[in-house]
Amino acid sequence: MDDEKKKKKGNKIDLNLLPSSMKERYAAMGILPKPQIPKANLQVDVQRMKQKKIEKEQPIEQKLEGIEIKASEKKQLEKVFQMLKKKDVDYFDAKDIDKMLRFLGVSLTKSEIDLMLWEVDENLDGKVSWTEFLNMYKKCTIDKTGLEPKSLFHMIQFLMYLPPDRKDPRVTVEDTLELLYVRFGRQCLDSEIHAIFGDEEKNKDGEEKAISFSEYMEKINERAIQQRKLRKEEQKQQFQYFKKEKQME
Repeated sequence: MDDEKKKKKGNKIDLNLLPSSMKERYAAMGILPKPQIPKANLQVDVQRMKQKKIEKEQPIEQKLEGIEIKASEKKQLEKVFQMLKKKDVDYFDAKDIDKMLRFLGVSLTKSEIDLMLWEVDENLDGKVSWTEFLNMYKKCTIDKTGLEPKSLFHMIQFLMYLPPDRKDPRVTVEDTLELLYVRFGRQCLDSEIHAIFGDEEKNKDGEEKAISFSEYMEKINERAIQQRKLRKEEQKQQFQYFKKEKQME
């Protein structure tokens, strides 16, 4: 009798070894418990996502008021604003932008320049005041989505690096150090320099590399594409994470 029981026990089917299609069918019949879906093994920073949601819901005016611009940044912003505007007024317009772009070796169409102005011109009067100028800078520096228009911002940033008395409109690593350090800190300084100047900080002849505005924009655009790909992958991971979480409820 004991041998017969052992024989029957030995022939018992392990339902967990069945193909997945059969296991799902038996689970629906109540023979097997429903399979537990494991938590997604994704590196998702939940706290960061919650903070991003809070920031998204916060009014833009409130965000801008809370942003503090360092003294060295503000000094350079004031320098650039004075470079752009005419002497007897407190604003600059499309003609002033066009003039500065030509100094930097770039020629854009009237519609392209008008678009640069429109990105910043909050009251649509065809002029950029100091307040609009400052708000533009704040918006662009806090933007993590890549959706904030930055055509004018990139020109302003380049001019902030450029010494005011330099006739050749090119910037070197040394020109950028102070502002990059203020904005990003020592920890990110090297990566920011690399993003602007590439692998080599000096030319083949050993002299410090100096880049034009066009070369600067090439690097900026390359980086924007890379960051867009990273954001897309991050969004994909977040979607998968919440999808798995919902299935486990």
